[in-house]
Amino acid sequence: MAKQKLVTLTTDFGTADPYAAAMKGVLLSRCPQARVVDISHDVPPQDVLAGAMVLAQAAPHFPPDTVHVVVVDPGVGTERGILAACFGKQTFLFPDNGVITLLAERLPLAQIVAVRNAQYLPPAQPSRTFHGRDIFAPVAGHLLNGVPLEQLGPQPDTYKLLELPAPAAGTDEIVAQVIYVDRFGNLVSCIDETLLGGYWQRLEAMRVTCAGHEIGPLVGAYGFVEPGQPLALINSMGYVEVAVNRGSAAEALGAGVGAEVRIRFE
Repeated sequence: MAKQKLVTLTTDFGTADPYAAAMKGVLLSRCPQARVVDISHDVPPQDVLAGAMVLAQAAPHFPPDTVHVVVVDPGVGTERGILAACFGKQTFLFPDNGVITLLAERLPLAQIVAVRNAQYLPPAQPSRTFHGRDIFAPVAGHLLNGVPLEQLGPQPDTYKLLELPAPAAGTDEIVAQVIYVDRFGNLVSCIDETLLGGYWQRLEAMRVTCAGHEIGPLVGAYGFVEPGQPLALINSMGYVEVAVNRGSAAEALGAGVGAEVRIRFE
């Protein structure tokens, strides 16, 4: 029996339309022994930063030799490039729009190429609006069947990374922004727990505000406040997050990506 190949999909296609299924059909036609895993098809439409967050938090947990296909691609049909890269011991196929930014911070880059070799591109003119089906899926099939990265094209001179907001850390406070809102309405900031130094062991010494609303000290878990009450904690991603116990912080605070998060040290 042929060894099963593992491939993941991260898209903003949703599941109501035929787009994700069409990609899977092409993949399985090219590599019938592939096992397709959906990381997410619910990335908000055209939201490259959200796609970067989802990919960076999920992909590193997969085994070596997994092929990850990322199609959050508002520039589809334009001159934006398509790249294939090896980060850590995994392979990624993605549009050159910065969606790889956060993953590149977590895994070391071993190799990267621009996908240009006509031998591995579809012979017919691809749809200008559905490169996921007509380019990404066939190229992923070649990767799953053992085609090495260097055969897909040359190393690019550069590749795009997103310009992410950086926390401003002072002696007595950190000011940052929300960079991601999950399906629970939790507001994930760009404050990594490492910025908190020894303070993370003294959660009560930190007072948090978000979008001008006083949240209170950092707590250890959602259930440490009453249902419906706001809270701040260090989430499973390692970031400071503002939430509402059994509710949506995004709705309760009227906040989203770009909202200010401020931590004061007492």
